[in-house]
Amino acid sequence: MNVPRGVRRNRMWIQKRTGGASNSAGTAEHHYVLFGRQSDDQHPENSGVYFEFDDQIHGAVDGVAKVMIADGSVEFELIDQSNIVVRRRTEEPEWTEFLCGIHDVFGDEMVQQV
Repeated sequence: MNVPRGVRRNRMWIQKRTGGASNSAGTAEHHYVLFGRQSDDQHPENSGVYFEFDDQIHGAVDGVAKVMIADGSVEFELIDQSNIVVRRRTEEPEWTEFLCGIHDVFGDEMVQQV
């Protein structure tokens, strides 16, 4: 099942291999994405790229199959085949930093330019 969900972004951040986007500054329904690389020596199955959207219940390690970057959006295709779309609503420096963070966290093998 393909269930597109969207974050019309008002805020983005990338810091030390973590990043995200949120529309929390807007008046519409609140949505967000959060992602980062994590390592757990005691529980190696918890190591990898953590991705979450809208609530921790929608979070998982290595739950993203691929990331597709277009001119004005980023689409995260999850392993369950649902899609999360982040649409650009920010200035160029912040958007470029966000895209660089995506490449840093997910790696070039998972990120596609469309």
